Order: sequence, then C-alpha cells, then structure tokens
Amino acid sequence: MFNHVMLSRLFLIVLVGIGIYTTVLQRSPDEVSLLPCIFHSITDVPCPGCGMTRACIAITQANFIDAWYYHPFSYMIVALAVGMAFFPTQLMNTWMRFSVNARNLIVILGIVICLSVWMMKIKNIFW
Repeated sequence: MFNHVMLSRLFLIVLVGIGIYTTVLQRSPDEVSLLPCIFHSITDVPCPGCGMTRACIAITQANFIDAWYYHPFSYMIVALAVGMAFFPTQLMNTWMRFSVNARNLIVILGIVICLSVWMMKIKNIFW
C-alpha cells in the first residue's frame, strides 16, 4: 500500500501545501495547530519532537533561523524526505555502503543529539 517513497512524497506535498497556506494567510508557524502533542498534553513537558511541525513549516516559509530555534532536526527530516522522495535508490545505496557499525553509530549519535536538544528545552523550562 504505502512505502517509504510514497510516504516521503506525501509528507513533502502536505508540507508544501501547509507552507503555501500559511504564507498566503500570513500566519506564523506558532499560529498553526495541526496535531496536539499527546505527551505534552498529558505531562505539560515538551517531548523530544516538540517543535518539529513548526520548524518544518518555518522552513517552507524560508524562516531558517526560526526553524533552527523550533527544532534543529527539522533540516534533517526535510532533507531525508527530499532524498527519499526523489532519489530513493541513491539514498539507500549510500546508506548501505556504510558498515553495520557505522550505521549503528550514526543512529545512536542521532538519538543522543535529539535527546540532548530535548534536555536543553526541558532545562530552559524548569530552570
């Protein structure tokens, strides 16, 4: 039914559509409410991905500094979506050229950096 290429393309189409919509209506990413974060709603603490939607919308509006402020990983998400949507074979071949240990290290580093960003957000809220 859906594969990673189709999901990447769907993500980009929806993202561009929301970007056009918010630009035409002159809305900031803060004013857009798509899906509430369940983790944040229950705990009143931002989740590791909080700000990602606003950051991706800011990227479509060319507000790159705001996007970095909302969530630095948004650039990686959009880049991976573009790569998977338009260059799936090349992206997979590049990924498979890495050794298993290198791939594991990349994933672990990504998780550590994402959790570090999350800890900085939590630190700014509580202290």
